[in-house]
Amino acid sequence: MKNIYKYLMLFVAVTVIVSCNEDDLEPTLAQDKDLASGITSAGDLASVLNSAYDRMSASSYYGRDFIIDGDVRTDNAYSNMNSGRFASSGMNYTSQGAGPWSTIYGVIAITNIVIGADAAGLTGSAAQIAHTQGQAYALRALAHFDLLKSYGQHFITGQGGAASLGVPYVKTYKDPANLTPARETVGSNVGNIASDLTTAIAMMSQSLDGSSSYMTVAGAYAVLARAALYAGSVDPSLYGTAGTAAKWVIDNSGKSPVSAAGFAASYTTDNASNSVFELAFSGTDSRGINGCAYILRGTSYGDVRILTGTGANPDLYDIFDATDVRFSADMIGEAQGYPTVLGKYPTMDGSDNITPIRIEEMHLIYAEAMLRAGDAATALTYLNNIPAVRGLGAGYYASATLDNILLERRKEFYFEGLRYDDLLRTGQGMPLIDGFKQLNDDLTGTPPSYGSYRTAFPIGIGEMNANPNMVENYGY
Repeated sequence: MKNIYKYLMLFVAVTVIVSCNEDDLEPTLAQDKDLASGITSAGDLASVLNSAYDRMSASSYYGRDFIIDGDVRTDNAYSNMNSGRFASSGMNYTSQGAGPWSTIYGVIAITNIVIGADAAGLTGSAAQIAHTQGQAYALRALAHFDLLKSYGQHFITGQGGAASLGVPYVKTYKDPANLTPARETVGSNVGNIASDLTTAIAMMSQSLDGSSSYMTVAGAYAVLARAALYAGSVDPSLYGTAGTAAKWVIDNSGKSPVSAAGFAASYTTDNASNSVFELAFSGTDSRGINGCAYILRGTSYGDVRILTGTGANPDLYDIFDATDVRFSADMIGEAQGYPTVLGKYPTMDGSDNITPIRIEEMHLIYAEAMLRAGDAATALTYLNNIPAVRGLGAGYYASATLDNILLERRKEFYFEGLRYDDLLRTGQGMPLIDGFKQLNDDLTGTPPSYGSYRTAFPIGIGEMNANPNMVENYGY
């Protein structure tokens, strides 16, 4: 059953109205909406935060683009440009900008309203107020992490790793002294992300956690695990943090990987047993033709398809055993004559909840962290936990290697937005599957190599014009 609140966009009996129209989402960090001093209770505070969840479900963020971009720029998928969407598959960007910049900063604005509220002046449970503000800290960290992955210069040749340009880490709402913030370093961004998540975990209480349609203590630990694993590429000490956080989620969240029999159904089940953090959708507020399902299978859209080829690199069809439930006919097949994903985001009106973080990811993060720490035996155990519940037997992999872990991540999370980050954080370019379908702006049919400036989005001209302190990404 859908959450009955579904991230309410308005809260009543107060004078504050937080809207999410297009005026809010102009590409500038300076928010142009006035906020009256109308948050007076714990309930008001929670209602305001609901609009942050709602903004996260926008088509330009987790409602579609952020997830699809994580695959359509890799060896998993491409855009046939049936409706002109997802030209990003060619990674040919212009100074007009690309990516989710304005939408994500809109989410951050709401979290900063909640964090900045005077908790002592609100009526209601102090513990619930702290829990709500803790959720806001965790969402703020996740949002900045997603921006860093999209725009940070840490993987660009010659740009400096942790010392390279990250994104502005915005911690206040409409602060007159900080309406045009400068970009911070990647290292500073990573430190702020970790700090926000540590604060979130300290403020929140598992006894107050709701469904996984809201950020929970386990969700905050899971974001920390994902962010630390990613940032380990610029600070290897963070691999240990990733492992510790992932193991906490495995041991304390009450979540478990779904069985082979339940795998397909988990994508149509709200708050399934493997869901650590998800975003709620319903038939009345779905993304419709602008959702994930329609871009994969829609008769008038259907732009994003599985990339197939005959080259040296394996495509998605090549990596699965025939008995793997993830490769079954109800998961991968054809639509309008094109190979595509059928079982993920199956409802065409876009009313299925989207789950950005599943417990299966925590097992594979822990496996990778243990491998990097020199404990190959433990790494193998947690690596094999996933194929064991996908119908492949308990000892599927004979050894734990980084290649095997990345292969299992590709099998488990195809079309869930993780492939692009996995390639970059492990120092790989985009594998060539089909020289025509992966055609780029240089007309060579060769995807960008690791270190190319095209592996980061440009910052849009609207933001560049609005913020005199903004610096454009290298190459644009």
